[in-house]
Amino acid sequence: MAKYTRNTNKNKYMTKRQLMMQRRRRTTMVGIGIILLIFVLILSSCISHSHKKKAAEEASSKAATKTTTEAPTETVTYERDIAFETDAAYAKNHKYCVGVNRKMNVVTIYEKDANNEYTVAVKAFPCSVGIGGDSETPLGTYQTSDKYEWLKMVDGSYAQYTLRITDQIWFHSVPYTAQDKGSLESEEYNKLGTAASLGCVRLRAGDAKWMYDNIDWRCIVFIYDSDTPSPLGVPEFKKMDLNSPNKGWDPTDPDKNNPWNKK
Repeated sequence: MAKYTRNTNKNKYMTKRQLMMQRRRRTTMVGIGIILLIFVLILSSCISHSHKKKAAEEASSKAATKTTTEAPTETVTYERDIAFETDAAYAKNHKYCVGVNRKMNVVTIYEKDANNEYTVAVKAFPCSVGIGGDSETPLGTYQTSDKYEWLKMVDGSYAQYTLRITDQIWFHSVPYTAQDKGSLESEEYNKLGTAASLGCVRLRAGDAKWMYDNIDWRCIVFIYDSDTPSPLGVPEFKKMDLNSPNKGWDPTDPDKNNPWNKK
């Protein structure tokens, strides 16, 4: 009888132990399942974030490429082309700087702004620069020097109101065949606004006289090329009537004997 009781107790113990082990295995499996689920969710989140970031970067890259491709070509501003390099001493002693745009055949006169920088365009004159090659008007920054009311040029012609830019490059009137205001080379006058000189910068007589009277010694002259003529645009220029009996005179010459000024 006692033996049966011991066996019965042992069986109950084994059964209970097996149930406990089964519960532990289920708990362990559930725990492992939860851990795996959490890991899968984290991995999925990371992958999703990576894909989103990559998609965003690709979209940004495409947008940047599209903007670069479709954006209009940047136009170089006139201010960038005509930046004069001056200092306080220059600003104190000079009222003007001069810009010569070879490409557009325009001379522009600049005054100082509130910051003592030469950005205020006040006058613009049509001109004729050099035809190129050995007769090219040189690019660069120069400072004016000598002045002569009349000067014999290298080709034997004469010019009024001459102002040296550098070496044998001058601002001056359209040429004359003699030192005579009635001997203007009229055909050359009508070429103003185009390249026509041997390297000098030709002007109408009235404009050359203004330069002669107002541009100081060592005034900065910046000669450059640009598609932008000047802040004042391209000055209107009326060509001379070559059939007129007055054609030997420059119509803009302020001389009191100029027949163009007589009615």
